[in-house]
Amino acid sequence: MIARRLGCSRVVAATGAGQHGVATAAACAKLCLECTVFMGTTDIEKQSSNVLSMKLLGAQKSFITNSFSEMKILLQIISPDTIKYSSTNIKFVSSLEGTFQDASSEAIRNWVENLETTYYLSGTVVGPHPSPVMVREFQSVIGKETRRQAKRLWGGKPDVLVACVGSGSNALGLFHEFVGDEDVRLVGVEAAGLGLDSGKHSATLAVGDVGVYHGSMSYLLQDDQGQILRPHSIGPHICLIGRGLEYPGVGPEISFLKETGRVEFYTATDKEAIQACMLLSRLEGIIPALEASHALAFLDKLVPILHDGAKVIVNCSGRGDKDIDTLIQRGMSHYT
Repeated sequence: MIARRLGCSRVVAATGAGQHGVATAAACAKLCLECTVFMGTTDIEKQSSNVLSMKLLGAQKSFITNSFSEMKILLQIISPDTIKYSSTNIKFVSSLEGTFQDASSEAIRNWVENLETTYYLSGTVVGPHPSPVMVREFQSVIGKETRRQAKRLWGGKPDVLVACVGSGSNALGLFHEFVGDEDVRLVGVEAAGLGLDSGKHSATLAVGDVGVYHGSMSYLLQDDQGQILRPHSIGPHICLIGRGLEYPGVGPEISFLKETGRVEFYTATDKEAIQACMLLSRLEGIIPALEASHALAFLDKLVPILHDGAKVIVNCSGRGDKDIDTLIQRGMSHYT
């Protein structure tokens, strides 16, 4: 609707796990807007169901890849006619590996090159102002609904709120409503990958430094010269971390909450996240996304130190059906 109000005929977006891409494609289909979704080939391979949904909704897909052969193989995996449909929309970037980080860079670049006709629809709380504030405000419905339900069920507020943290949108959506409630403990959980000491992780707030990336100042994974480091994706023999956590920075507001100490930040490894995902699935019949599974994993460390009767809410921020293939092929056999 904002794009229409601004007179834009085209919308561009970047997506990692694919959920924002599907939502953008659906909205553009409803409003008769041209839609281009940037998604890395690494993510496309893992989230093929969301890719097919975007295609069904009419989105053009711009694939971020590092080789023609890889691109061709991945397109064949999706469907035979995708090659014909998407060939004119492929973006060749020889130095990139094809993740959400790369897709975001390409989407912003495409937007800046076509400002007169194009609207950049951010799906997370990073990037240039006012995108972080807008996304946080839209996501804050999570925290508002949490407050309403807690009052109805318990007659008051929760004691602890827990959310996974990648770039920070789902965490801010839950936390923002309660930032002013000092008696409510706020806990964010980052992806520790193979462990912080291994260097193979996405724990920006745990080990990152302040820098500027994608138009905003925040905590980043960077080297001594300020060059951005690639967040870790585990190799072919172990399950990949949640795609939505694979970003080298966090939003500026999440960074501010770390600086002020209002939110506590911890980490969970890939092994812990997969075990938490499997446990919730078996006990409750709810299959959480691997991103949210990092927050669930931290409960093993958090709950034993809380007082009896403490009320804890975990933001189960995504559905796990998109990760089933990853769990089966690369995860479950290692942790069962």
